[in-house]
Amino acid sequence: MSAEGICMGHGGLMNFGELLAPDEECEIREELALARAATARLRPDIVIKFGNDHNSGFSLRLMPAFLVALRARTLGDFGTTAAPLAVDEPIARALVEHLHASGIDVATSYDALFDHGMVMALDKLFEDSASVPVVPVFTNCGGDLRPPLGRSLALGQAIGAFFRDHCPQKNVLFLGSGGLSHDPPLPIFTASPPEVQQRMIDGVEWTADSLAVRTANVIEAGREHGHGAGPLQPLNPQWDNWLIERFAEGDLATVAAQSDADVIRLGGRGGSEIRNWIAALAALKAYSGGGYRTAHSYYRALPSWITGFGLIHATAH
Repeated sequence: MSAEGICMGHGGLMNFGELLAPDEECEIREELALARAATARLRPDIVIKFGNDHNSGFSLRLMPAFLVALRARTLGDFGTTAAPLAVDEPIARALVEHLHASGIDVATSYDALFDHGMVMALDKLFEDSASVPVVPVFTNCGGDLRPPLGRSLALGQAIGAFFRDHCPQKNVLFLGSGGLSHDPPLPIFTASPPEVQQRMIDGVEWTADSLAVRTANVIEAGREHGHGAGPLQPLNPQWDNWLIERFAEGDLATVAAQSDADVIRLGGRGGSEIRNWIAALAALKAYSGGGYRTAHSYYRALPSWITGFGLIHATAH
């Protein structure tokens, strides 16, 4: 069988196309249609979804560096699906055993709650994201004390080797999302007052009303950012295009050699989500035995979505 990789943005404002200029919205719609068509051609039997959370289902009370969800559900923030995910629990368990044997320490959960950082890309690629057989792989991209990017490279390599050796009969999609440069309106733990730090530790019990308020606040931040105003760090198309080139060439080691501090400086707080791209493409590379072919890549800076939106579709050699 075969494996492919797709990496793409998962910004919370992706369900609000009205924030974009008409040419931007049209172009993004076309790119997502291409990605959906590629996914449909592959007909994946299993999706390995590399994603993160935005202090929605996970909090600093206990923040794993990496986690494989054995059972999971989604919050439904920013208009995404709110439902249990169709996690392939036997495969997820076998994967965890393989990772531990390979020297990769991952946490596990039988009740992981994920926000748009895990489900947005699934929503955009599948008609019914809740029915897609999936193994969710979480990385701490936004919480305090994130793991080095090189550990995401090692994680992806070990996951790719597992699916190459243990699931040769399956069509596999390695799906990573997040980034590229963007600076979402989220607090920084070490720079926050004690009461904000405590909220980040305790987490939030989300309601329909509180989700609506957060959505409205982020939409307003997007409008400001689109007009070059507001406190958020500007997008960095130069860094984003450098990343797209490295990913397209399969030069993951160079990307992973960046320090966390450099990533935040160049790409904003959300730039840390490139860990999901590193892991997904490293998995594809390991699955194929050392390389992959980039079938399509795309980039456009979208200030009104507070993101440098990138997309890569790659196939195993």
